[in-house]
Amino acid sequence: MASQPPYYQRVRAIPFECSQSPVRMVLLSHWPALTPGSYLFWEKMISLFILVFASIALGRFAVSQWRTIWITAANQPLSDSLQVTAGIDGATIGARDFGPLLDLCDNLSPGLKKKTPWLKEVSLYYGVIAKLEQAFKLKLPSLSTWASHEMKICSRYVAVVLDQNLAMNLDRRLAARTN
Repeated sequence: MASQPPYYQRVRAIPFECSQSPVRMVLLSHWPALTPGSYLFWEKMISLFILVFASIALGRFAVSQWRTIWITAANQPLSDSLQVTAGIDGATIGARDFGPLLDLCDNLSPGLKKKTPWLKEVSLYYGVIAKLEQAFKLKLPSLSTWASHEMKICSRYVAVVLDQNLAMNLDRRLAARTN
């Protein structure tokens, strides 16, 4: 009995009998024994590109979501009690007020930095943006303007957090007096 060629060689030689066309029944690229090594390399690279692209998209979404949360909080109106207690007018909070506002947080509410969500991250973000503004102040004025705006939002966030904390402390004191 004569030896037969391997199965994949027999299948690729059989034409598609339904339509009498010369189209092969099985594409040659689907057989691992016939695929060149570079095809497998690109197949793995496509998976890697998808993973990297999905990771970058997830990271961008997370940063956008985080910024939306704290920018929304920063847009809250400030109460009169903060203006009376701290002597801060909400309309005059600027980009350089971040440090004094954090010091005021430490003086009025020592545990505020630990228990407030996002305050540590906003502080880190402010530091990075401040360095970016200093580095590109003369070279790229538009980047410096954007950085100054971001720093102002960070300062405003700290003022809102301080205001909310002062309001909660006042509510606690009033509740303790009534009991």
